[in-house]
Amino acid sequence: MKLKLSIVLFLCSFSIMAQKTITGTVTDEENIPLPGVNVIIKDSNVGVVTDFDGNYSIEASESDILEFSYLGFAAQSFQVGDKININVTMAADNEMLDQVVVIGYGTTSKKDLVSSVSSVKAEVLENQPVSRVDQALQGRAAGVEVTSNDGAPGSGSTIRIRGNSSINGNNDPLFVVDGFIVGTGFNLNNLNINDIASIEVLKDATALAIYGTRGASGVVIITTKDGKGQPIGKPTITVNSYVSLDNLANKIDILGGEQYIDYINEAAQFVPGDPVDFNGTSLQLGMRDTSLPLIYENPSEVPTTDWIDVVSQLGVTHNLDVSIMGNSKNTNYYTSLNYFNQKGIIRGSGIERVVFRSNLDYDISDRFKAGFRLNLTGQKKENNKVGFGGIVSGVVPTRTIYDEEGNFTGIHPVTGSLQRNPEADIQLRVDHDLVTNIIANSFFEYELFTDFKLKSTLGITQNFYKSNQYLPGLLPERLLNNNRGGFADIDTNQSKDILNENTFTYKKDLGKHSLNLLGGFTWQKIVSESTSSSADGFPNDVVEYNNLSLGSDPDSYEVNSGYNQRTLVSFLGRLTYSYDSRYVLTLVGRQDGSSVFEKGNKYSFFPSAGIAWNIDEEDFMENVSAINRLKLRASFGKVGEQGVNAYNSFDIFNSQFNYFNENLYPAIILSGPGSEDLQWETTEQLDLGIEIGLLKNRISFEADYYQKTTNDLLLFRDLPNTAGNRILENVGSVENKGFELLLNTINIDKENFQWSSTLTVSQNRSKVLDLGAEEFINIQSTGNQGGSSARLIVGQPMPVFFGAEYLGTYKDPQEIIDDGTQGRSFLGSPRFRDVDGNGTINTADYSVIGSPEADFYGGFRNSFTYKNINLDVFFHGSYGNDIFNVRSQTSFYGRGDENLDNRVLDRYVEGENELSNVPRAGTSTSLFNPNSTLNVEDGSYLRLKQVTLSYDIPVDKMNLGNTFKSINIYASGRNLALWSKFRLGDPEVNNFSAGSGFNSVSQGFASGQYPYSRSIVTGIKVEF
Repeated sequence: MKLKLSIVLFLCSFSIMAQKTITGTVTDEENIPLPGVNVIIKDSNVGVVTDFDGNYSIEASESDILEFSYLGFAAQSFQVGDKININVTMAADNEMLDQVVVIGYGTTSKKDLVSSVSSVKAEVLENQPVSRVDQALQGRAAGVEVTSNDGAPGSGSTIRIRGNSSINGNNDPLFVVDGFIVGTGFNLNNLNINDIASIEVLKDATALAIYGTRGASGVVIITTKDGKGQPIGKPTITVNSYVSLDNLANKIDILGGEQYIDYINEAAQFVPGDPVDFNGTSLQLGMRDTSLPLIYENPSEVPTTDWIDVVSQLGVTHNLDVSIMGNSKNTNYYTSLNYFNQKGIIRGSGIERVVFRSNLDYDISDRFKAGFRLNLTGQKKENNKVGFGGIVSGVVPTRTIYDEEGNFTGIHPVTGSLQRNPEADIQLRVDHDLVTNIIANSFFEYELFTDFKLKSTLGITQNFYKSNQYLPGLLPERLLNNNRGGFADIDTNQSKDILNENTFTYKKDLGKHSLNLLGGFTWQKIVSESTSSSADGFPNDVVEYNNLSLGSDPDSYEVNSGYNQRTLVSFLGRLTYSYDSRYVLTLVGRQDGSSVFEKGNKYSFFPSAGIAWNIDEEDFMENVSAINRLKLRASFGKVGEQGVNAYNSFDIFNSQFNYFNENLYPAIILSGPGSEDLQWETTEQLDLGIEIGLLKNRISFEADYYQKTTNDLLLFRDLPNTAGNRILENVGSVENKGFELLLNTINIDKENFQWSSTLTVSQNRSKVLDLGAEEFINIQSTGNQGGSSARLIVGQPMPVFFGAEYLGTYKDPQEIIDDGTQGRSFLGSPRFRDVDGNGTINTADYSVIGSPEADFYGGFRNSFTYKNINLDVFFHGSYGNDIFNVRSQTSFYGRGDENLDNRVLDRYVEGENELSNVPRAGTSTSLFNPNSTLNVEDGSYLRLKQVTLSYDIPVDKMNLGNTFKSINIYASGRNLALWSKFRLGDPEVNNFSAGSGFNSVSQGFASGQYPYSRSIVTGIKVEF
């Protein structure tokens, strides 16, 4: 027994004595240290990673083999032997770098990619003080135009990939999260931006056809983080926290109290005046009659209010991320918890959100793998209680917050009409949305035989939405309106999306020949149920919306419900063949079947084909050292769009109440006849691209030209004198064509200093080719009785602004005579071009006056690194687009019941400023002022979007390496500067939210949306 124990002790001591410390430095081919390189003892869970300076230290024995691996570099192995110092120079592995491009249902190498795909990586997105990833995507990807609808916390954006492909259907891209198709209307507030590893935007037909009927407007693939690449057996814990202070940027210039009083008093004394003879014509030229009473007799005694200052505040955003990620021999995982709380710059608005994510991959055996993705989100969004457009126009500065008795004012001081009080709205109104979202997705993958894999995924998304709104009886517009009491409204929506996808892949390399084959079957069912109910006349505000039965007015009770279901069945396939890494061919096809179409039209097939030529692999390029990459590619194919609501082939009825024999009875009425023989909208797209890498890829350039045409547009045709008045049909076509440029440069690459740049430039030109029997379609009427302000016109971009030409003011009596507007126009009143010369301005005098389509848009990023300090500067902008300023209809012409644009300070004044083109006070106070060139403003802008300065604390030099892997402190400024001629605050707005119908193509309208903030962020990111 003692002998055995002695032998064991001897062996243990020998083993311990055989261990020794191996140190070294890992660098790249330019001798630049590589931090984060995995150094692992082969066939064990023992490993370390290199520090910021590329240094490492590990305990190993002479028989051990050290394996060095790092993303983008070729792995290397070294026998320890008698060495105690092993320095490693790692060479870039271009093939490995190519393997990071995510496409539909898989990945591919950049070399084998025949498609147009834009990629945005995590380091570009993280630590931005925004709740949605689309807000961080602006200007980052060529061909992707992102326009925020407004600056409200949690507000969405309008995303257009290569323009609008539909008129009445959907123009929003399809979102895919970790392989799960979450749809086009997915709420991006459900994702934590710091969980995202990469975003790929699919743009051309070969990339999109694999998604068939839902690919016409582009696809955005979001891939979240996992534990791959982490040291085996050593998890990384990350804590990331920042605080952002936000204030109002680009305050709108409107009249102050004294200026408003001066204008409205002047307008009150304007009269047509006595007729005068001018060249034989009797005219009234207008005059100021100072004997008339003023609206405000004692201006100095009138209290004034700056309502923008009243409703705005310093916003604060808090964000905390905690994550743990790791890797073992058979398992990798990533788990995170995020808390995000943003208090908006308009009082009473904000969003609070918690997101939990868990990603797990497990190798059950050498052939069998499984994985799971779970994302749980709970959020509360405090909706804006005041319409900011109403603040800048509807509420005049001579109105006070409280009356003399301390009650909220509710009467307009000029018109005497009831009007909401913004301060009362902020203090008393209840208006918020509650959302709970679950995304769960699992997969099993089995390698049936060598190179042939079967994969089955099953996922579900469940969304629970509830909107609570309560208007207390103490609100002045209710209190002063017969003391109406409180009003409550509750809306709910519950949706469930189940997706099952079954695919196989076969990959085979035979010498110079490479084959990659994908095939599959998918099934998806989407169900949503909604309810809404409201009640009025609450005697008190104690329970608010929590008990609708307390509403005392039974006639006001409203209860509605809805149900919607659609099912999709699909077969898909993709074949990629490569010869000698030089010539690549990809064929893609998907057959989709949708329940929303009639029998006989439910299925459609969407094919595409693409080719690529890697010229840099040719023998004649071997001695051209300056060119590292040169590739030509081309693709053509067809994708689709459903563009139809469920049950569209059935007659649609709506409920209403009718009186019969003096009694009120419920009834139904036909609101629209069912459509017949509807087919899918189809978009054919051609893409031609070139990719160039120069000087060891220090300069890389990509350019794409595309042309896509959408046929069989789903449009409503009017049916006069019929129930429902219109029917949905396949008529018309539209075209989009343009180019995209991406330039990446490494300008300086020294040991202690690096400078790199990224430039994206895109252009899209749309054209309406056919509208069936119609020459135009009116899509928006935004003005006060000014007629249609936007149209779709055959041969024109989609859309165009439509209106009269504003000529300025009448400055000479002869102009009034020439226009035939005697008795209606005066000196200083607005003048418009009368095209038909009939003395009346109407739509017959209208023409195309502008377009929201930009000449080009893009972004420019520069990243500077000096030792441990990094500075990142990002600009983005747009040039050549027009904006229709809806507010000009009243703020410029001088409606006295609303506040006015500060341009009226330079108005026409008799005897003082008679050359002004700003109308004279009092000459144009009616509701009707035609849409005109006056409404259209230059929407071009350049924005300093983000500047981030960060510092990596040298934890090893400070003897903190045993506890901390890294510590990064950072400060960031967002929306720091804006160069624009637009008058109504920020030009990057969209009055009409995204979705289907005419709103989806009605970009470029502004009416004073929730303003944007300027943000200053400070934060710290610690890895343990």
